[in-house]
Amino acid sequence: MGGVKVWQMLSRITLAIAAVAVALALVWVLGPGAAWVLEHFDGVRGLAGKDLAAALDAIRGRALAIATGLIALVAVYYTARNAATARRTFELGEQGHVTDRYTKAIEQLGSDKLDIRLGGIYALERIARDSVRDHPTVMEVLAGFIREHLHDDVEVDEAGAVKPRKHPLRTDLRAALTVIGRRLVEQDLPGGIDLTGANLGRANLTNANLSGVNLIGANLTRADLTEANLHLADLTDANLTEANLHLADLTDANLTRADLTNANLHLADLTDANLTRADLTNANLHLADLIGTDLIDANLIGIDLTGANLTRANLTRANLTRADLSDANLTDTDLIDAELTDAELRLTELTDTDLTRANLTRADLTGANLTRANLTDVRFPGRRPTEAILGGVVGLPADWNGSEEEFTLE
Repeated sequence: MGGVKVWQMLSRITLAIAAVAVALALVWVLGPGAAWVLEHFDGVRGLAGKDLAAALDAIRGRALAIATGLIALVAVYYTARNAATARRTFELGEQGHVTDRYTKAIEQLGSDKLDIRLGGIYALERIARDSVRDHPTVMEVLAGFIREHLHDDVEVDEAGAVKPRKHPLRTDLRAALTVIGRRLVEQDLPGGIDLTGANLGRANLTNANLSGVNLIGANLTRADLTEANLHLADLTDANLTEANLHLADLTDANLTRADLTNANLHLADLTDANLTRADLTNANLHLADLIGTDLIDANLIGIDLTGANLTRANLTRANLTRADLSDANLTDTDLIDAELTDAELRLTELTDTDLTRANLTRADLTGANLTRANLTDVRFPGRRPTEAILGGVVGLPADWNGSEEEFTLE
């Protein structure tokens, strides 16, 4: 700091000396020095009378122009410097004002009065919108507030386990979640918002922007996530039993081992999501988008996948017992070792699908398209694929001509 002040002082002294030197040079040129400049710089000699006077006036005019230009440059320099100083002063003042607002808002969060806590939450939201630099900090504070005070809003049984929530979240926690849900995601720090293990059962998160949020192990039982943005969200081991995810964006989300029993995923987008070992028993995925979705070892018993798009999805060893896949698109899908007992596959698109060793006992393939499907070692007793398209199927018996009453590959 001291070095900066010394440098500033030396700069001022140097500038003052330069200014005095320029002023003296100008005075000299405007006086007797003009004749010397004319003779030694311009090389003009022997002029007299009016010609000499005109030449000297030209020298003095040139000197004045140069001096004016130097003065203008100095003025521009100082104007820019003063503007930069003023801007820094303003920014420091503004940041100080933001700091004061932030401190007051944090104090409000600790109040025992609901209206004051709400004021603090919305004050923090305003700070996050006004200050890009403070946005991540504000969101982390609100996430911490939610994690901390969710414990005040739950009941535990005799063993200490958290009981399912029987009522909506309290007002201030809902408000904090709402603020997080409408934040500017592009201003998040790497890692996003941390709501690990949060108990958000029955929470209303309609249209919430939870993109990239860490919800590992979170309890979202019966939560309303209609049209919520959960792109890249981490929901590993999360409990989404009976959650409403109608039209939700779950693209690239991690739902490994998540419990989605009886969940409503009608028209949801699960493109490239990871649902390895997830439980979707009796879930509704009617017209859902599951392109490239990973459903290895998933429990899909009784699931409704009518009209769903499962192109290139991986359902290896998935349990699809009693699943309804009518009119679904399973083009190029992996169903190796899948359990499809009593499954409905009417009018299902199974072109290029790999059904190696799949169990299709009593499955209904009426009108299904199995073009180039792989039926090697498929178990399919007791039902014939009436009106199914079987062009280029791999694994059919060489002598099968489509006229048998039973389609048996055992």
